[in-house]
Amino acid sequence: MTTGHKPKSLFEITKHIGLNMSDVALLSGLDESTVSRLWDNTCWLDRISGRSLQSLMSAVPGIAEYSIEHSISRRRDTLVAELDAEGLTVDVAALESSPVARQHLLNALEAALHIVRNEAAHKVSSYLARFWGREQDRALETLYSTRRGHGLLKDPYKLVDSSVELVPRLNGKSYSFHSILALNILTHQVAKVTGALVVESAPRILGRRKAFMMRGLAMGLLIACDDLDLAERYRRELESTPVYTALEEWSFPTYTRDGRISSDFSLPGSLSLVNTAVEVLREIESYNDAYFHYLVSTYLPLALQRDPAFGSRAADLLAAVERRGADSRDKRIREACAALVKRLKGTG
Repeated sequence: MTTGHKPKSLFEITKHIGLNMSDVALLSGLDESTVSRLWDNTCWLDRISGRSLQSLMSAVPGIAEYSIEHSISRRRDTLVAELDAEGLTVDVAALESSPVARQHLLNALEAALHIVRNEAAHKVSSYLARFWGREQDRALETLYSTRRGHGLLKDPYKLVDSSVELVPRLNGKSYSFHSILALNILTHQVAKVTGALVVESAPRILGRRKAFMMRGLAMGLLIACDDLDLAERYRRELESTPVYTALEEWSFPTYTRDGRISSDFSLPGSLSLVNTAVEVLREIESYNDAYFHYLVSTYLPLALQRDPAFGSRAADLLAAVERRGADSRDKRIREACAALVKRLKGTG
């Protein structure tokens, strides 16, 4: 399925503004012979050089817009056809209406293609690792979503099954930063859809790989199942396992681009959590009780150790925690909120 994007020649793009071939050549500074070779060719974008295209884009209205739309539409149509051949039907209407940047969505469809084709683990993990970030995560969330009219795929369960089969292959013996990120990303997305463990047991490989994968699972299950007991177990795991704590502290700042993604999972000594504050405040307002409990009892105490001003939003955080805590019927949530409020006020 396509949306009917039709390739256009330079003549078709410029005729409605009254420019002829000589006009385009003069305004863009290109030789008329160069423009002439491209003028009636609907595949002119494949033939033009980068410098000549820049000259046209800067001088002729409509060229830049057409170039972007044509490039995106062509990649979209190619991916739609390739995924259809693999048994996955893309909901093009959902793709076109999504608030997420189409480039991110197309990258997500490309990831789906790598996964369902059962490609080499190193290739898939290298690609998936590039989805560590807020906007990229939104694209993957849309890819795996089962909500009709919202998800990129009309039925994502073949992708889910392929993702579950991929997990053991990503859990290789050798250390790979990309595979660690990919395991987290993949297990997180699948857990959100299925509300279940992606693997029957924890991987035999210990250390960062296991810790980061289990974080992805925990976050996905918290969002899917609203399980307060899980939030409590995750907090206790962090308290007893330093590597869990280090990865937890690293995750939000790099996810929101407050900190640079580093293969050694380190953060600079001085770090202002400006973007993290925006994301956490959004999550406090929109996520379920179990995830909120995780924030106030587990992540935010760590974040405030790193940046007591919380990206200059400590006052907003205090108000948000007090507001939501007051509405909670669960004693554990109220107690966690009270402890955090005392800390933010400097009385605890």
